[in-house]
Amino acid sequence: MLRGVKQMRKLLVATHGRFAEGIGETLRLILGDSQPLEILNAYTVLDFDMAKTAKEYVSGLGEDEELIVAADIFGGSVANAFTEYIAEGKVHVVTGLNLPLLIGLVSSLDEEGPTGEMIQNAIEDAKEGIMYANQVINETMEEEEEDF
Repeated sequence: MLRGVKQMRKLLVATHGRFAEGIGETLRLILGDSQPLEILNAYTVLDFDMAKTAKEYVSGLGEDEELIVAADIFGGSVANAFTEYIAEGKVHVVTGLNLPLLIGLVSSLDEEGPTGEMIQNAIEDAKEGIMYANQVINETMEEEEEDF
């Protein structure tokens, strides 16, 4: 990564099967069709080569570009293929993909500051969006009953 040069961030949603395609479609439904992300549906064709595909994405980066890979599962072959390139300083791998995380990443791609910090903020925001609705509703109902 060049110091003093603003890095352009690219976002790749990469998952096993068609999960990437589906969550990308949902994101576009919510935020509009012009969202800056690429989709990688891994293992949907017989001769798919994950290592080769990851290498092609990374080698296609310009000198001033970083790649954020939003993958489905930590330790899975999709995420692992991209973690091979983390040491080069241009690839960031985020796992545990869900819609709040993807919205956070897309919404902050153009923010100033370190990419790692931007990713951490998106992760924290996404964690806050994971809730057990039954518990929230029951607690709210209990609080309302106490107020009477």
